[in-house]
Amino acid sequence: RHRHIRRLLAAHGVEVLRLIRIAIGRLPLGDLAKGTARHLTAEELALLRG
Repeated sequence: RHRHIRRLLAAHGVEVLRLIRIAIGRLPLGDLAKGTARHLTAEELALLRG
């Protein structure tokens, strides 16, 4: 996925220096540190399921 975004922007002459995931679908990651995990609430599961 990151490569796809980088290629799209490169086609328009934009160089991507850093790409950060801020959400998964409609679920924002907030301050979740890289490489960590936590249990999801029922509301968060509903967001992921659509």
